[in-house]
Amino acid sequence: MLLLIAMPAHAERLNFDHRLSPPLQRVLDEGRSEMVQFDGADPTRLVDLIAVRGESATNWKEALQIISIPKQKKLEGAQGWMIQIQDGIRARATATCRAEFSVLARDESSITFERRSTGCGPESVSYGLYRLVTGKRSWFQLAVLAKDGISGEAKAQWLALLASAHLE
Repeated sequence: MLLLIAMPAHAERLNFDHRLSPPLQRVLDEGRSEMVQFDGADPTRLVDLIAVRGESATNWKEALQIISIPKQKKLEGAQGWMIQIQDGIRARATATCRAEFSVLARDESSITFERRSTGCGPESVSYGLYRLVTGKRSWFQLAVLAKDGISGEAKAQWLALLASAHLE
């Protein structure tokens, strides 16, 4: 089964294989509604958050965030979007809280990158894996966020899940 993002009929859909992350699969199989949060307050920016470690979608240690936005005409595809995200994170940096970024993969319509932040405090997101997928009408961000880092095994599983993401 593929997890689908609900979009208007004319928009692209992002599909990915959620089975590639056993913790995500477990949360979805258990149907724990407190682990899932949807924010559709802004119809031009739909956000889903699924906590895979923690007590709930509001009190989590590791989560998958899915963001859907309309195509951004002012940005040059996934690369431009990544730069915008990185610039926003750097703008919030402090003398003690800094982020380092590494590009892990890219193709014509997507880019996958990693963020490691240090010195930001125990409740801050210290680690992120991001896959940005750009379509003709819709753009999607899959982000694996962790407040206390992730294991090598979890990283491999998340990277496989991110690599499975594609538009239909």
